[in-house]
Amino acid sequence: MDATERKQIIDLIKSEVVPAIGCTEPVAVALAVAKAKETLGSVPERIEVYLSDNVLKNAMGVGIPGTGMIGLPISIALGALIGKSEYGLEVLKDVNADSIAKGKQMIDEKRIGIKRKTGIPEKLYIEAICYAGNDSAKAIIACGHANFIHISRNEDVVFEKKVDSSECKDSECCHLSMRKVYDFATTAPIDEISFILEAGKMNMSIAEESFNNNFGHTLGKMLHGHQHDALFGNGIFKDIVSYTSAACDARMAGCPSPVMSNSGSGNQGIATTVPVCIYASDTQQPEEKLIRALILSNLTSIYIKQSLGRLSALCGCVVASTGSSCGITYLMGGTY
Repeated sequence: MDATERKQIIDLIKSEVVPAIGCTEPVAVALAVAKAKETLGSVPERIEVYLSDNVLKNAMGVGIPGTGMIGLPISIALGALIGKSEYGLEVLKDVNADSIAKGKQMIDEKRIGIKRKTGIPEKLYIEAICYAGNDSAKAIIACGHANFIHISRNEDVVFEKKVDSSECKDSECCHLSMRKVYDFATTAPIDEISFILEAGKMNMSIAEESFNNNFGHTLGKMLHGHQHDALFGNGIFKDIVSYTSAACDARMAGCPSPVMSNSGSGNQGIATTVPVCIYASDTQQPEEKLIRALILSNLTSIYIKQSLGRLSALCGCVVASTGSSCGITYLMGGTY
């Protein structure tokens, strides 16, 4: 594989494997609101948000980082109050007690409207409109959680880009095959792909944090103890299940620590990295093997998502666990 093609694949991974705080859908909504607020030039008096069905479904009942609250209203309010679009999917990282109090007040004053967007083909569509006096500003995200396709203030269009609404497929600039994924992961110069270790460190870190707290259903924390050894044993399998569950517990319950996402999903990012890291650690694999296994896992998931598009009906657990299975098979000495 020549250097040009390797660079395309590396750029693809870096665009799809990125840090995110909290569940991706409400955070993406907050990102759109933050951009609309910045374009408006002031904190809005009123906000309207129009969402595709799948975004609405995924965003309604999950924890919002640092707030102790769930759902869209508080993420929209915080996007308007403290959100910074330059942070990307870490848009809410500056949240504090004062902003939460002001956000609750904004909700109580019924200044936020949330509606379904009908008549659109996109599975991922977020339209945020902020109003202040006679002025308004609009920001639209579609096809990718941080992919802005329209920004305007009043009647003036600031930014616009066309998308293939009929497909909205991901990563069309770099067409993958499973053979190409495997060859890249196993032959690319190690210094070009070692950046993937950060994904493993970040997602293992939030799992450890989850063990020391009580996030969500605390499934991972319960499985991490010895009370379930009779069911799971006390080895690699239990470690994989408990660490992966713990990281997802924390993320879905609003832990303010970031995770490294994959293809726009934090849970997919966790499931493509944590099982591979656990297997590599428990079997004392060298760092180079771990790097290549993490690349294989993450890139396999990206490859599958290329043909599905974001927020497809196929469960993200299937996509991510297929990636992890490939990475672990490689660590076991398996071949293509």
